[in-house]
Amino acid sequence: MLAHLYHNSILKNPKFIFVILLIALISFSFNIKDFRLDASSETLLIEGDPDLKYLNEITERYGSKEFLVLTHTPNEGMVSESSINNLLSLKYKIQSLDWVHSVITLLDIPLLNNSEAPLQERLNNFKTLKDEDVDKERGFNEILNSPVFRNFVISEDGKTSGIIVNIKENEKLQDIENKSDEEVEKYRDKIKKKNHQNILEIREIIKSYEDIGKIYLGGIPMIANDMMSFIKNDIIIFGLGVFFFIIATLWFVFRKLIWIIVPISSCFFSVVIMIGLLGILGWKVTVISSNFIALMLILTMAMNIHMSTRFLQLRKHNLNKNNYEIISLTTKKMFWPILYTVLTTIIAFLSLIFSEIKPIIDFGWMMTLGLITSFIITFTLLPTLLSFVSSKDALIKEDGDSKITLLLGKISLNYKKIIFLVSAIVLLLSFYGVSKLKV
Repeated sequence: MLAHLYHNSILKNPKFIFVILLIALISFSFNIKDFRLDASSETLLIEGDPDLKYLNEITERYGSKEFLVLTHTPNEGMVSESSINNLLSLKYKIQSLDWVHSVITLLDIPLLNNSEAPLQERLNNFKTLKDEDVDKERGFNEILNSPVFRNFVISEDGKTSGIIVNIKENEKLQDIENKSDEEVEKYRDKIKKKNHQNILEIREIIKSYEDIGKIYLGGIPMIANDMMSFIKNDIIIFGLGVFFFIIATLWFVFRKLIWIIVPISSCFFSVVIMIGLLGILGWKVTVISSNFIALMLILTMAMNIHMSTRFLQLRKHNLNKNNYEIISLTTKKMFWPILYTVLTTIIAFLSLIFSEIKPIIDFGWMMTLGLITSFIITFTLLPTLLSFVSSKDALIKEDGDSKITLLLGKISLNYKKIIFLVSAIVLLLSFYGVSKLKV
């Protein structure tokens, strides 16, 4: 029944189906503007994590500012005059940025054992390493030996100190929670752009102080900013890399432009429709799911190559049949094998929903929808495009002798014992390697 409906409604009406698919492509393209990336810390957290719950309670009770962390390893001694002046200069330079609330360095730590005065007086009028009348070496050793500051403000070897850059608070999301989702998203995008600009500004300052020692930047805002860059690069680099690799592979296999255009069209339709669908559903791409475009291209291409090669085989051995008959025969023979392949892959990705980590769960659902989309496009667009291909263009010149397969065939026939021995060794090494894997 379904097969009869498929043949009558899709295969017999290629022009109508092609127009429908074009309308779908254009419609989903409009929703690409709502496609979002997400690199927030929430994307890497386990739902219901008791430690996360405790952290949220502490933050709600005592408050918390966003901050960046710098590590500073001066070229000279930590408390030499030049090192102290350079650190002060760096502090004031960073503090002059309009988005910085305060900067805390090694030079701001109160010294309580630097004099013989009574404790109360030392607490009321504490000194720091930047004060001129302070014994720098004694003060430095006090900080270095303090259980409070060692390995937090200063490294155990005394060569590296930390710098905390507290960031001014932005308008709270809670203040706009009664607004529409679109306004909230616009606000979040504004915060992301501002954060990106902040990171660029502080990195420019760090670059101008490279000659005083080694300075590295860290902190959640920096990680979120860099993660966003990684996600964008993954999508662009892996997506384009796979795209060009597919084109090269298709040309190497078929050596005809039409057999590059047809499979690539299916990939294009599948990816664009899927991106638009993600925009409609509001699913954000994270560092976990940033390679979904590359995966969709590969999986869609696999289906299309199976269909295309089967079509060419049937076309070659059934010269008396017309295009419609060959396409019908192709879809009939390939439907169940490709469906089983898609279903097993979907089950593999659906297993991710039990991970309890939201971005991994989303990735599982994302690839499930992607595979369903690719399957539908493969059995609608590909037959439609093939119906427009003439019988002459459908035929390709076959290479009867493949040097690579001939070589592999000879090796398989002549070196059976060696192959079994090498395979056994590789298998044992693999078991050993698996036992050493750590998460």
